[in-house]
Amino acid sequence: MEELALTNELKDDFIDYIVKIDERITSLNTIKSYTNILGRIYKDQKVLNRDTINQLLKKYNKTTKIRALFSKLNEYFDQREIDFIIKVPKNARKERHLPDIISREQLLRIIETMPEVAKLIISCIFNIGAGLRISEIINLKWDDIDWENWGLENKTITVKIKDSKRGKDRIIPIPHFTTAELYKYAEDTGSINEDGFPSGGRIFDFGSDSFKQELKLLDREQWEYEYVIHSYDFIRHNIINRYFKKIKNKHITAHSLRHSRASELYNIHKVPIAKIQQWLGHTDIGTTMIYIHLSTEEDSKIMEDVGGV
Repeated sequence: MEELALTNELKDDFIDYIVKIDERITSLNTIKSYTNILGRIYKDQKVLNRDTINQLLKKYNKTTKIRALFSKLNEYFDQREIDFIIKVPKNARKERHLPDIISREQLLRIIETMPEVAKLIISCIFNIGAGLRISEIINLKWDDIDWENWGLENKTITVKIKDSKRGKDRIIPIPHFTTAELYKYAEDTGSINEDGFPSGGRIFDFGSDSFKQELKLLDREQWEYEYVIHSYDFIRHNIINRYFKKIKNKHITAHSLRHSRASELYNIHKVPIAKIQQWLGHTDIGTTMIYIHLSTEEDSKIMEDVGGV
């Protein structure tokens, strides 16, 4: 097939594919980027063929991730057995850069400048398991935490992270100091049930009572999807970007916090990498290895042990 019609059915099915089926896409930013570029393509063109693809590359190649979208579309076509392939000229491959990481001491200094709720959000993102994704902290519910087993003799309890990475659940530990902070927040927000346990829906609210209420009534599933993106943008702009830009010579993102936590667990606390993999929710331990930034001290020790001739 040399030409593919850009129908609304094709668009809706592709978005459904990247949101619900493709397990490799875990970032809401990536999903948002793909849908935005797709919207531009549909605005400019009615069909995909060699000419329109070249036009789109010329127009958007420097300003969007259109090549990544084309690659994902090719995967989708193959999955759906659609006889069409987008042939894209090779581009110079950019060197992959690992995100900057932050020490616990730096993190504590930044947290001290934040409002209380923002402090708790960052504490949960960093401390729970090997670090949470932003989407996971947005969807975290009081009822996901094993409060009934929390007590003086069992300070560290677990939380079930549901529907992480397209439907995969995992159970991970919460350190006792974060659990205590969450319990106090539950008291402050009136989320304690008659048995004395925090109970209810999402722990953190980002304007759910005012966000797109008409859509909420008409299509709850679509509202949930858009609300998570709205909440994601709020955390990224009003907490991460606002406060962590104070760290000089480093660009700290929410993803940096997961890398920082994994590195701390491995380099300082000597947590086995298989356990870190489980807490991060990675299927492939190779992905976890990318998260582990060996410290300079660890590098030196390895080289000393290796020795020489």
